[in-house]
Amino acid sequence: KENINKQWYQRRVRGKLQKMYTDTHTSKDLNDRFQEYCSSNPAPNESMQGFSVMVLSDGSWPYSRPSSEFNLAPELRTIHERFSAFYDKQHSGRKLSWLYNQSKGEVEWSRSKPKASHRFHCSTFQLSILFQFNHRDCLTFGELQTNTMIEKDKLDQYVKQLVGFNVLAVSGSCEKDKEILLTDTVQLNLNYSNRKIRVNLALPLKSETKQETEQAHQSVKDDRMLVIQACIVRTMKSRKQLKHALLLAEVMQQLQNFQPSVPAIKKCIGILIEKDYIERLDGENDTYQYRA
Repeated sequence: KENINKQWYQRRVRGKLQKMYTDTHTSKDLNDRFQEYCSSNPAPNESMQGFSVMVLSDGSWPYSRPSSEFNLAPELRTIHERFSAFYDKQHSGRKLSWLYNQSKGEVEWSRSKPKASHRFHCSTFQLSILFQFNHRDCLTFGELQTNTMIEKDKLDQYVKQLVGFNVLAVSGSCEKDKEILLTDTVQLNLNYSNRKIRVNLALPLKSETKQETEQAHQSVKDDRMLVIQACIVRTMKSRKQLKHALLLAEVMQQLQNFQPSVPAIKKCIGILIEKDYIERLDGENDTYQYRA
């Protein structure tokens, strides 16, 4: 029985991995066709250098859709809209949900000294913040929020990151435990210097790291609940009838990869009763019966 549980779980994992593998190869083909399309139909002032997209199947990857709006910078919007239109023609009926929190890019910095330039590796949110300074050397924090539509607490963290790298400076206090005010002025550090040509600015926010950890834990929890349900069904199909205490003992004995909690097993029993896999025996609420 333990081997059956392992096989079921392994098939589920293999299925996800196969879908992820397929997505990777499909995305490569899609990018090649998009590059050919753009070469045949060039647009003015459009740069395709380094542009690529991964189109992922919903549910196969440990990523969640964005919960808030985001205003993409004009410098990024043109190619974004062009790819979206191209994809819609290729796959009618499908809808793309852009995971900006998983997207990254590079921007060239060449404002400090005439011959000094750097390439910043940034998150998409950092890029949209930096692009705001293409035409102005300083903005208020409120203007940055209005232009990017990044949530205030996250924008606060992104700006503090860039201040920590000496790329930006804030007129007011920029302490870690103190919020930046909407009226505070955010400006470029025109004297920025670094020995490195390529500089990685794309560090994860604390809130994002916490969210990814929670999502990973939830994914493991969901998979384990399915394993418990499969074990219960298999046990009841073999035994036909079992008392509650014996069913709990059977499940705990069979599942050696992890130790399921009693509340989790009880919850799975309730789910299977709702799905009509098992039922309580009439007159004996502590006894379950398998429904063929």
